[in-house]
Amino acid sequence: MPVLSYIHHLFNIDQCHAYIHTLRWKDRSLQCPRCQSQDIDPWGNYHYRPGCKRYWGNGCKRTFNDLTDTLLHQSKRSLAYWILATFLLCLSCSSRRSARELGVHSRTSYRWCWGLRNTAVSYEIDRQVAGTVEADDLYHTAGQKGQAKQGGTKPLGRRPRGRRKKREPGRGHYEKDRPAIIAWVSRQGPVVIQAPASIMASATSLNEPPENSTTRYH
Repeated sequence: MPVLSYIHHLFNIDQCHAYIHTLRWKDRSLQCPRCQSQDIDPWGNYHYRPGCKRYWGNGCKRTFNDLTDTLLHQSKRSLAYWILATFLLCLSCSSRRSARELGVHSRTSYRWCWGLRNTAVSYEIDRQVAGTVEADDLYHTAGQKGQAKQGGTKPLGRRPRGRRKKREPGRGHYEKDRPAIIAWVSRQGPVVIQAPASIMASATSLNEPPENSTTRYH
């Protein structure tokens, strides 16, 4: 068994639920995620999910828990698997590597990784930067055809046919298979990374007068 697979033995189910409870309600009081009512009462536990506390919302007359309306809601796997999957995702492990470490099917691992990435992006999509902001851009070649697994050019043993898509001059975008990636870095800490469909839209926003006393360098 790989070494990383032993990490999930360190997680206690009660500790996992306590961590999720603290993480979700640390910036606000406990409330019903459906009706946002704070008039709630404890409602026991789940027999099929030990450690997960159940609450009753007096506003909508329905029960909920710390996982309601989240990616982990009604998951058949325990929280230890999800925490380990998040840990592996932060280590830039592929979905196949995560599947081997977690002991799940590769399709399940791919679905988990996809959901975790989208959830992380949804929390950062409205992030704003202020103060002194520096911007830089790069162009990433999206296509990997003809490249070796370890990087570089794949050895063919013959002269390449040269039938790849001819790259047009100028800045890249989605249609040229070279999407632009723009990083906005505030000197106060926040960082915003965008992948616009066209660099011209972002260039237009750079020429607009700054708001809220924001100084931009690019």
